[in-house]
Amino acid sequence: MRVELIKTYKSVHTWTGILAGLFLYIAFVAGALTMFKGPLNQWALQPETTLPSISVEKYDSLITEVLQAHPEAAKRMTVHLPLAGLQVAPVSWEIEDEVTHDHTLWYASFDGNGKLITQSFTVSAIGEFVDHLHRTGGIPGGEGHDAFGTYVLGVVAALYFIALVSGLIIFLPTWFKDLLVLRKGKNRKRYWLDFHNVLGITSLPFHLIIAFTAFVFAFHDPLYDALRVTAYGDSPMFTRPAPQEVKSFSELVPIAELETAIQEWESKFQMAEILYINLDTRSPRMRVGGIMHGEVVRGAEYAYVLGNPYLSEIPYSSFMPSNFNGYSGTVMSIFSLHFGSFGGNAVRWVYFVLGIMGALIFFTGNLLWIESRRKKRRAQGALPVQTTSSMVMARLTVGVGLGTILGIAASMLAVKWLPHAQVDIEFWQKTTYYTGFLFAVAWAFVRRPMAAARQLLVFCAAAIFLIPISSLIKGELLGAATQVWAVDFVALLLGVSLALLSVHLCKRQAKIEPDSVWSELVESPVTESSIPTPLPNSHPQASS
Repeated sequence: MRVELIKTYKSVHTWTGILAGLFLYIAFVAGALTMFKGPLNQWALQPETTLPSISVEKYDSLITEVLQAHPEAAKRMTVHLPLAGLQVAPVSWEIEDEVTHDHTLWYASFDGNGKLITQSFTVSAIGEFVDHLHRTGGIPGGEGHDAFGTYVLGVVAALYFIALVSGLIIFLPTWFKDLLVLRKGKNRKRYWLDFHNVLGITSLPFHLIIAFTAFVFAFHDPLYDALRVTAYGDSPMFTRPAPQEVKSFSELVPIAELETAIQEWESKFQMAEILYINLDTRSPRMRVGGIMHGEVVRGAEYAYVLGNPYLSEIPYSSFMPSNFNGYSGTVMSIFSLHFGSFGGNAVRWVYFVLGIMGALIFFTGNLLWIESRRKKRRAQGALPVQTTSSMVMARLTVGVGLGTILGIAASMLAVKWLPHAQVDIEFWQKTTYYTGFLFAVAWAFVRRPMAAARQLLVFCAAAIFLIPISSLIKGELLGAATQVWAVDFVALLLGVSLALLSVHLCKRQAKIEPDSVWSELVESPVTESSIPTPLPNSHPQASS
């Protein structure tokens, strides 16, 4: 391959990586955590915002009583069966304010005497907030599919795909020489380059899938709109059943009968959640979510079945693995490959590790860029002073990298200690995240990069240690479910890891060369324009 062509790909790889890297770091760290969104949500529950569970046999009675006492629940009501990931209450529904369009959540169950109890409160759902960070990179503005950050992350995903392909092309000429090689020595740039390549090559298929699916998810609605205009015209994209007469709530298909009907199609399907929509209209709908271990499924947690809640027949079974055709099988596979929902907890842990590796790819890419510029300055005989761009990149890498961890830890502590029934917990979990994140970024800009890294690692470790300590102080570990224990245990391991990393950086400080951006020698940074000789191609792989 021609040298000029390789240099072009190096420039493309470098600048797409730099432009997308910090956003992707946040998305990957948060994405790794969303593999365990259910346990995180369960960990955050408080007794004051939890209603009693009931046996499966009582669900039909509860649904009937809720609809009789609160007919407004017919618009959008969710039934949380015992296998559901979040056990706040057996039934919940949303009420939308017609003026402000704000939603109020209500929950219902039976008390010990079998009497209906209802309560309105806000559940923290810290797992949902982390998922929001994953989808938006923490960029404020909007919610759900319309969040501004979702579209930004869509563009970032496209840059990410280009960076992956260009990086692979650069690596191909040295594939057999450098594959899975990690050379530790005095040449720090060589070491970070090897580490960067090992991370990228070993997880390349995963990253190609994530980049493609992230782009599709971000622009899902515009893509459908374009398809509707160009391919379907006046014809509907999806066929819907003809309107029927309005049914009585008492005619809803019982839970047991519904499960039997679904399992005739898919024997592995275990019902976990039912979403009823517009039960009091001529077009009622139902979406049943179920667990199917080891199968490719539509959702992040569940396989889905769509239907009419007053009919036990299942008209929309194309979401079921046994009924996949070429199109639905491809679409479901794309969803499942992004969510890591096809192999149970083993695959979720693999995706967790791959997510952390993804964050490290962009972290090491930034370190390579910084090291590359220092090496080129040396080659030009320049004085050992840092450029403004190198210092800014180092500070952003430290601040955003550790700020993401500090912000999530602060948000989890707020969720653990603030009384959910008395405060707007969604507001506070966001506020504490951004406080922790911005504090870390500001700290990285007022301290030398290495000093800021060590100190922020201590802050992060302390905040994460407080997570299991908080559960212990509040007495929530005794009798807690395994998944709640797991959250605290993993937090303990992460806190230990960050503390050890801080100690390692302290020991390494004496070995850092004085012309490194990580040196703590105080110097005045210089701007790029003040350097007498223009820098040639600055990609870290341009020389070794």
